[in-house]
Amino acid sequence: MLNLTSEEISRALSVYQIQQHNRFFELLSSEKLINFRQAAVLIPLIETEGRWHVLLTRRSQELVAHRGQVAFPGGAKERGDENLQWTALREMYEEVGVEPHDVQILGSLGDMPIITGYMVRLFVGEIPWPYELTINTDEVESAFVIPLDWLADPLHRRIKYRNYAGREIPVIFFEQYDDYRLWGASAEMTLALLSAFELID
Repeated sequence: MLNLTSEEISRALSVYQIQQHNRFFELLSSEKLINFRQAAVLIPLIETEGRWHVLLTRRSQELVAHRGQVAFPGGAKERGDENLQWTALREMYEEVGVEPHDVQILGSLGDMPIITGYMVRLFVGEIPWPYELTINTDEVESAFVIPLDWLADPLHRRIKYRNYAGREIPVIFFEQYDDYRLWGASAEMTLALLSAFELID
């Protein structure tokens, strides 16, 4: 995984998306699907010191929803967005100041339904590093990077059960990295990325 090139990552994403195509759409009824709101995230990859890392954010404590949680840049599609890829790029610019033209989109992991009612399209992009981030403190408390090989180690994650709407559901929790803990939907997205890489590892 450490030695993958951008081209190999792009090919892995393409294979993964083909394998996962319509997986969730087959599991969910059309009545449920129509109620999901479209959204997109960008999983930003950076290469530094010979290792791939992911860039994540900690959401502001002032937000109403998901305050203080570790997340990838992203959000709901807005009326002016030409497509979901632009949604992901716009959100990344708004949250941490990465210009859309500085992002090399490597591919997509497809769509993932989130328990809060969003159908999220997962884009993966490479950004040059180092990069001068501009943190939007209304939305983001901080931004940080985690090495992919650390995330790939199964000893660094576990499943816990949490009560949601009267049901016990399994939730992925990564071990704490520095002062941050990745869990929930963003952790699932991370595992999807790692699964794609395993196709060519």
